[in-house]
Amino acid sequence: MNIIQPVVIDEVKTDENRSDCQEVLELEWFENKKQKLTRATSSGLVLELRLPHQQEWQQGDLLYSNGKLVATISIKDCLTICFPAKNDQDAADFCYFIGNQHLPVFLIGIQEFAVPYDGRLYEQLSLRYNGRIELRDTQLLSTQSLRHLTKNKAHEN
Repeated sequence: MNIIQPVVIDEVKTDENRSDCQEVLELEWFENKKQKLTRATSSGLVLELRLPHQQEWQQGDLLYSNGKLVATISIKDCLTICFPAKNDQDAADFCYFIGNQHLPVFLIGIQEFAVPYDGRLYEQLSLRYNGRIELRDTQLLSTQSLRHLTKNKAHEN
């Protein structure tokens, strides 16, 4: 029986300007805080990763083993429910409604919000907002979450 020994990632750097790495490790948006991962890259290379303390996996993270760049992280697109708010009151109403569902809300454009797809929620939102809801494959990044944005805004003041 052949047992594949994973490549152990011992360093993670964030440098979105580097694009010379051919290996891509795809993660789902909800895996960004997973402490330990053993996963294959797009070409089948198995990696073992441990998340540094108090951090999250980010789009473009560079993964190193013994000083050598091995792969880069890419957050996969997922089906989302998108809502373009017409004004601040619209945005507040949408966020309040979603907040009561205990789901993460992402700001993906100017006054444009997204939540991960949920069938029942889609029906509720479609009725509530009269066809202004749209389904779209979107990349949900933790830096776009309202939780992240408000937390960082609080640290700026």
